Amino acid sequence: MKKGEKMRVIILAAGKGERLYPMTKNTPKSLLELGGGTTVLESQLENIEKVGIKDVTIVTGYKTEQIEAKVKDISSLDITICYNPFFATSNNLISAWMAIRETSENFVLVNGDDVFKPHVLEGLLQSNHDITMVIDRKENYDPDDMKVVTDGELVLKVSKEIPLEEANGESIGMMQFKRKGRLIISETLERMVRQEEGKKIFYLAALQRIMDKGYPVHTYECSPDDWAEIDFHSDLSFIREHINKYASEIVNA
Repeated sequence: MKKGEKMRVIILAAGKGERLYPMTKNTPKSLLELGGGTTVLESQLENIEKVGIKDVTIVTGYKTEQIEAKVKDISSLDITICYNPFFATSNNLISAWMAIRETSENFVLVNGDDVFKPHVLEGLLQSNHDITMVIDRKENYDPDDMKVVTDGELVLKVSKEIPLEEANGESIGMMQFKRKGRLIISETLERMVRQEEGKKIFYLAALQRIMDKGYPVHTYECSPDDWAEIDFHSDLSFIREHINKYASEIVNA
């Protein structure tokens, strides 16, 4: 991010987190505690502030009143709540569309269940490409991973449906859109929400359409130890059990 460049972070936090029931029965996933009294959302906001970004949009849905109450007294950031009333019947493409259509500056899009070290976001901001996806690489991928196929620094495919043997990376759920890239994703999402399938798919399906048309999506690579996604009970248990050597590094880095 160049000095004086306007940048916003959009956090997609509307989902119900049903795979984490019963913990999310009365609490949104983003307000689950990592340890030491720090929630997922608080960790994200702290790290956003550490890299010098002040403008944040949080897309809410499930238990929005709890998230709104959590952030209402935060004065160090300019936080906008974007409520998605369709959270119970749609996937995150709708949430992304709702926030992006109201955004006039360059932005970073991050999943609401991502926990990351601040240098991941800081490194992404150094990319000067129009569209940049943060990925990691590991020896083996799981069926539920948002897998990618890359060629050098370019992403060719992104989908959970990519065969395990074909994948050579994983999207961590953080992307940056600048200049023309911001306009292209906005226009693509606008077209997709007008189609019936748009209600049920991930926003990364829009990235695949963009890449299929020949527009480049570049990568910024981080280590698997630099982030965590809280999707299942085992994810949260792992972080809590390794709070001293893992989660505390992310939360307090």
